[in-house]
Amino acid sequence: MPKVRKPAVIKSPTPDQVEAFAAGADPVTPSAPELDPTAPRNFKALKLGLNEYEYQILEDASYKVGRSKLNFIRHAILTMAKQMDSK
Repeated sequence: MPKVRKPAVIKSPTPDQVEAFAAGADPVTPSAPELDPTAPRNFKALKLGLNEYEYQILEDASYKVGRSKLNFIRHAILTMAKQMDSK
């Protein structure tokens, strides 16, 4: 003979219980985490398409300052960001 099961009774919380629960929650204060400028470079990768003219300028400029092409691009990004923040 099959056993007849009764559905579980789910009680919904009262508005007072909801307010009490919400009042007990910790307030969320979003803060930017401290980022390490010397961290390993494995967070994101970009594929940068260049035409021959742009690549030649990058190659010449990186050679003149004694940096690799990637390091030159990184340095340029950081320099431009600092200039924008100072304005």
